[in-house]
Amino acid sequence: MSSAPIKTLVMIDDEPVDQWLYRRTIEQSGLVEELHQFTSGQDALDFLEARPGDSIDAILLDVRMPEMNGFEFLDAATAQLGDRFAAVVVIMLTTSLDPKDRARAEQLELVKDYLNKPLTSEGLTRVVELIAEARQVEGGATRH
Repeated sequence: MSSAPIKTLVMIDDEPVDQWLYRRTIEQSGLVEELHQFTSGQDALDFLEARPGDSIDAILLDVRMPEMNGFEFLDAATAQLGDRFAAVVVIMLTTSLDPKDRARAEQLELVKDYLNKPLTSEGLTRVVELIAEARQVEGGATRH
């Protein structure tokens, strides 16, 4: 049984080279037990809808993608998955230098961080920290 701090990580990025590099970084880190990779937001959304009982620790989400960009994915996932999506730690990844993208991401409670590509081992360590923080908040919350 794995003791990886990230049980399930979903990566959504339309660039195959980025996908390959991230997979390699993730595998070498030993921080992730299960990785699911998607090149489109819609495919990731279909996956999440088909697995309602599964717990996803974090999503690495590309900001700029064709068909459904990262922000559109967040809107769709929030609308379709509701509360069970709200507990997921979302980290947006980008090569965008547009400050409007960062400002928009910072306005969204779901988005816990906004990292520049490529994903590094330091970035992955940051994901672990964010998941730990979210679990602490969740564990301290009073349930009704």
